[in-house]
Amino acid sequence: MDTTSPLLLFGGYAVILFLAIYFFVWIPNKRKNKQMRELHASIAPGDIVVTIGGIIGRVKEKDDESVTIITDEEKGTTLKLLLMAVSQIKEKGTESADPMA
Repeated sequence: MDTTSPLLLFGGYAVILFLAIYFFVWIPNKRKNKQMRELHASIAPGDIVVTIGGIIGRVKEKDDESVTIITDEEKGTTLKLLLMAVSQIKEKGTESADPMA
């Protein structure tokens, strides 16, 4: 006689699936989001940044939601991007390194 209920077995698998999703998806994603918030908070004028689209430029201005970067310093070409579009800081700079200041 089988004493294992299909409902109990299903519940056990559901708990294991929930824990696997929590440990393999939720926690790493939370950690990555925290790192990106710290990176965006540390951006300052003069830094050389790379966007998610692969554009490299020097930060001219930064506010709460956007960042203005200089992509061609000879021509003074600038782009205004959402802060979330910056994926990495390639080189930390100083505000005095900004040629447009």
